[in-house]
Amino acid sequence: MSQFVDGNTKSFECDEAIALHARVKLDADGKVTTAGLADKEIGTALQETFAAGEHVAVKLRTGAGTHKMLVSEAITVGSAVYTEASGKVQDTAASTSFLVGTALESSSADGDVIEVLCNSHGDTAN
Repeated sequence: MSQFVDGNTKSFECDEAIALHARVKLDADGKVTTAGLADKEIGTALQETFAAGEHVAVKLRTGAGTHKMLVSEAITVGSAVYTEASGKVQDTAASTSFLVGTALESSSADGDVIEVLCNSHGDTAN
């Protein structure tokens, strides 16, 4: 049966522990895992999970408003941010990364959380 979501969030079962505000991707089994450098996320985790089988609320990439995201490095407000390993974003355009959006605030170190205005992902890596 087909499903329909008319909102910004959707609940998914996860295949692993997922950090709060990490980018997540949808696997072939319909469960979510942490998105990597070369992965286009479906959204960001709105809660932390600790084991496979738990459910996580995901703010969908297409949802209205901005997203809170984990960073892997210091980022300046206004910078373009790109996909990074471990569900994070970076301001470096790696050859296999995708543009995620624009940083609406600065960060100072790996593991910080910033507000990001998301773009639609393009079809090709940078």
